[in-house]
Amino acid sequence: MQENFLVSVIMSVHNGEKYLQETVLSVLNQTYKNFEFIIINDGSTDRTFEILNKFSDVRIKIISRERRGLTKSLNYAIGISKGELIARIDADDVFVSNKLAVQVEYLEKNFEVVLCGTWAKFINEEGKEVGVYETPISYQKIKYNILLHNSFIHSSVMFRKSIFNRIGGYNEAYRYAQDYELWGRIVPRYQVVNLSQYLLKYRKLNSGITKSKNIIVRWLGLKIRFAILFRLLFTA
Repeated sequence: MQENFLVSVIMSVHNGEKYLQETVLSVLNQTYKNFEFIIINDGSTDRTFEILNKFSDVRIKIISRERRGLTKSLNYAIGISKGELIARIDADDVFVSNKLAVQVEYLEKNFEVVLCGTWAKFINEEGKEVGVYETPISYQKIKYNILLHNSFIHSSVMFRKSIFNRIGGYNEAYRYAQDYELWGRIVPRYQVVNLSQYLLKYRKLNSGITKSKNIIVRWLGLKIRFAILFRLLFTA
């Protein structure tokens, strides 16, 4: 098995049987091939384990363990990854076939940029396109927009592992909004961008989070914004 991967694709899944095969295939069928695919089966009790074990691609590394939550699973997976660049995907989203190729090319040409996101097309539970998700593109727009909203789609990002390690990874105190909190530490200090290309299909589900969780997420968002503002004001 190849060991000198440039990219590590990271996914954590808990009871994701419904869309899992489509998601995994969208990664394996990328035009860019020099990657490993680390999948954490985070305490699933449905057919997730069975579906994952049908794949024989040598680039896949599956780790099944008791449930520890998304944040801890992502930190663990990135900690054992071999790639210099980390790409994220959630278990119900879909990569466009050239996604990794476009982002790798951009990051290899722009060494000052440490994180690169993309635009996305919304898809529904049946996989039909139902809209678009356009995030701010330039660093300056991202820097100001992040005070109000999460400026990146989590499944769209590719970032440099060296920077991720330098700032301490995902904050495990955040069960939710862990991506927004991470960007809040990166954006005030490093160059970031979003590419104005629809390289992800982002699944928009009707279920969503419960009302109680929604309150928690809103509170965390407010807490993160205050922290970002402080860093923007006092980070040289």
